[in-house]
Amino acid sequence: MDNLPVFLHTLPTMAFGFVLVIARVGTTLLVGPGLGETEIPATVRVALAVVLAALVFPLLQANLPPLPDSVPMLLSLIGIEILVGAWLGFMARMLVMALAMAGGMISFMVGLSSVLQIDPSLGTQVAALQRAMGLAAVALLFASGLYLLPVQAVMGSYEVIPPGGNFDAGGAAQLVTRAVADSFSLALRLAAPFVIICLVWQAALGFISRLVPNIQVHVISAPAQILGGLALLSVAVGIIFANWLTGMQQAFSALPGQ
Repeated sequence: MDNLPVFLHTLPTMAFGFVLVIARVGTTLLVGPGLGETEIPATVRVALAVVLAALVFPLLQANLPPLPDSVPMLLSLIGIEILVGAWLGFMARMLVMALAMAGGMISFMVGLSSVLQIDPSLGTQVAALQRAMGLAAVALLFASGLYLLPVQAVMGSYEVIPPGGNFDAGGAAQLVTRAVADSFSLALRLAAPFVIICLVWQAALGFISRLVPNIQVHVISAPAQILGGLALLSVAVGIIFANWLTGMQQAFSALPGQ
């Protein structure tokens, strides 16, 4: 009871620090991959964000700034923390989307791009194979434990960008650009066998149509293209997943704060 006045005096500062931790950690969790997927109910995601913030708050409390004297400064600190969390979560999500983008490329090359499925993350219809690859990416994240690497990056980001410090928007934009480029590059590498085979296949069809103009080449070749593409996918899907996991390991290890 003797320490109650001291506790009440420090309670506003502790509450402000907890809000700062939620702003960065919670935003990263809600924007990032894995635990931030739209398939998980919003209440569950918010609860996970609060629980994770409560777990890491004692470790970060010593590095948090004191309660500011003015409301604009308070809102500025919270806004910067939300921006940093969204920045980290967006980069991690863009890297994970490489598998879904590879699925979209493969679907187009195989001839299944007209088979559409609703994607809650994008709010539009996408190719069914792309949607399946996106769900597989989430499952692989949890099965491999890679979803913990972005969480570790958030913890380490407090040393790179301490609360109340300056946020380099130019450097952050360059890192986002690099993450997007790495994601597209990985997606193209994963879908490379299908792209190469499809180009050769289309060149052969063009040559045949020149030799025999009366034959409806595309009508005849469409079933063979779909069956051949699905057969190749059934053989290569394990290799695609393994290469994607390796790429995610390397990409997540390069996130700020690792």
